[in-house]
Amino acid sequence: MTNNDMTKKEPFLFLFIGDEFDRKLKIEPLLAKLIPAEFRMTNLFRYDSSDLDWEHILMQAKTVSLLGGGQVFWISRANEIKETVWKPLENYCKSPVEGSYFIFESEESLPVKHPLMVLLKNGGICVNMKTAPTDIGLKALRDKLKNAGKQLTPDAWQLLEERLGGSKRLMDSCIDQLILYSDSDSIDERMVLALSTKFLRYGPFDLPEALIQRNTARALEIFHYFHDLSGDLPGTVGLLHWQLKRIWQAKQMLSKGASREEISKITKVPPFKMNAFLDQVKKFKLETVEQLIHELWRTDWATKTGLSDQLIGMEMFLAAVS
Repeated sequence: MTNNDMTKKEPFLFLFIGDEFDRKLKIEPLLAKLIPAEFRMTNLFRYDSSDLDWEHILMQAKTVSLLGGGQVFWISRANEIKETVWKPLENYCKSPVEGSYFIFESEESLPVKHPLMVLLKNGGICVNMKTAPTDIGLKALRDKLKNAGKQLTPDAWQLLEERLGGSKRLMDSCIDQLILYSDSDSIDERMVLALSTKFLRYGPFDLPEALIQRNTARALEIFHYFHDLSGDLPGTVGLLHWQLKRIWQAKQMLSKGASREEISKITKVPPFKMNAFLDQVKKFKLETVEQLIHELWRTDWATKTGLSDQLIGMEMFLAAVS
């Protein structure tokens, strides 16, 4: 099969670009389509850019599942895979095996001439949510309210984003509470302020603050609070990653002389919280933030691949770094 023939077949390569909340909104429905629920435990394979073994992965992709159903190879942090190591996948794509699919995800957009982008042009789908005209995460949150027969006023939306630092995960948790406890179909800023104050004892950047203060007890308390609030451990880990990534972005931008307005726009931190946010940013050394992000990824990956218990793994991470 030639590369041109690939376009005649069902797509088997997918790339989703954007923040974790948005990527999950797109990847989960796709997984449900590609793999029956009863086969997910055996036919879904998770990999990270740091532990790719193309020989092993492609051998599995060429082997039909004994239990039947499609096979999905979900590869994270595609933007960190070196451009020089894509040749095995390029060769595989010349004659792909039906029923084997590759899902790549990336926080950052890839160059047009990146090997993966070239492959996608010939037989795949790229969904770049960073350049989409509509924020799919916010749309999903609005749809959740609409399906519950609720709506937020424009001022309420603005306050919700500002109170939660633009974190869609926290907004999602708060909206669940608003739906549950609001008696009115129309939710205004007073209700948002009251409920967010009542149900969110901690702000988006309180956990990193506990880490920089090396306050283990407080770090564990805040982590468990957010975990208990949502019941979603991967989501809570994703929230901490989101927080650290914003600090890292601000550090990088400050080093290049960016203005407060530019930093606020990129990090989604509201202007009235910029003083406190930048004060926190200055407390972190760049190498410290990068180490935290790396160690958090190692811990998260160990739990996803079954090398450690999810909750215990995160508790050990927080105790070790704070």
